[in-house]
Amino acid sequence: MPPRRPTRARALRCALSRVARAQDGSFLVETLASALIIVVVGLGVLETIDRSSRLGGQQEAQAIAGNIAQSEQDQVRALPLAQQSNLRRSYPLDVDGHSYTIDSRADWITDATGAANCTTNIASADYLKVSTRVTWANMGTRKPVTLESLITPGVRSFGSGQGSLAVQVTDRNGNGLSGLALGLSGTATRSETTSASGCVLWGYLPAGGGYTLGFSRPPDYVTPGGQQVVSKPVAVVGDQTSNVALQYDRGGYLTTRFVTRTAQYGTDLPTSPGFAHVTHSGAGGVTRSWAVTGTSTTTSPLLFPFTSAYTVQADSCSASAVPPSPEEPSPPTPAAPATVTGSVTPGMTSSTSTVVRIPSPNIRVLDGAIVRVTTGCGTVYRRTTDAEGYLPDPGFPYTRTLAVCVSLRGRQHQEVVSNTNFNMSADTYIDATTATTAGTCP
Repeated sequence: MPPRRPTRARALRCALSRVARAQDGSFLVETLASALIIVVVGLGVLETIDRSSRLGGQQEAQAIAGNIAQSEQDQVRALPLAQQSNLRRSYPLDVDGHSYTIDSRADWITDATGAANCTTNIASADYLKVSTRVTWANMGTRKPVTLESLITPGVRSFGSGQGSLAVQVTDRNGNGLSGLALGLSGTATRSETTSASGCVLWGYLPAGGGYTLGFSRPPDYVTPGGQQVVSKPVAVVGDQTSNVALQYDRGGYLTTRFVTRTAQYGTDLPTSPGFAHVTHSGAGGVTRSWAVTGTSTTTSPLLFPFTSAYTVQADSCSASAVPPSPEEPSPPTPAAPATVTGSVTPGMTSSTSTVVRIPSPNIRVLDGAIVRVTTGCGTVYRRTTDAEGYLPDPGFPYTRTLAVCVSLRGRQHQEVVSNTNFNMSADTYIDATTATTAGTCP
């Protein structure tokens, strides 16, 4: 029997079966892609829900913080004035399982703009500015809640027994020195950090003396007078504001070289003057002195960095020594300067504009003599002559009267010489062989 031909319906079924088998793989891919889309969309929805929940929680926490800040302000304003004055307090608080931190302070200000004026004398501090800051755990990017208000003390709140103290600290340019911790001790104890204008205003203080204001900023801040650690007596006047103005800035140093000149050499020789001092007209007049022994180059103590230059010169007297007599003439104007200038750069060591030249009496005595030179303020120099009878360091600070004592072979000879010549002075011979006094120079 011949084979049976497939019917048209059967042929169609076979064709559809082959197509279905061919598409099995693509159908699986489409199914997986659809499932992934559903997962991604689901995660996004969940994240949106979670984020909304977090934002809602943060907003609720911030709202509670606002209520806490307002309540704190009300509490501070209800305190007696004596407790409000310069109030500083900080404490934690738990509300509905959330941890909050409350920081409050009350600062005296002198006008309604909210600023303390530390330069104008006034009858009393005008207002108290109360500031409250509330923070909480898991704040995220939200800012702390901050509230401020003013308290106006009642009429005559300050009597003759209380007053205010305003302290203004500025740098060399007259700008306020901010962030400096000040301490007040005495009848009352206070501590505060200077504002952006360098000001601290303490109110409601018992009137009277016996207060000490102290502060420091290591390692190299200094006052014009050379104090790095400041301890200054202050007083509070009843029913008034007492003002204290101070300068304080990062200091620096000046390096200076001293020379002299004699007819013997005709060129500058290094010399050690004994003392050096710097002067400046700032802050009502500043003088600093220091010893210069055995060296011709010296570095000053830490100096306040005035915007103008210091004057540096040699001296025979320390700052605590008795100065020469009033009849002592002023140094003449030399060909080379007896004084030089130098500007101080904060945090640096700078050199003066040139060397300081000091005069020389050009003493010459016999070989091996011991020379003792005493200035008008009692400073003593002891030097030994070289093989030619000259002093290896012939320079001495300017003076018209140097008391010279020469010790030679068990006898001493004393003589007074002048030292006013800055340029190549002629030899000043001292004949110690004529000495009649036994012993050596004291």
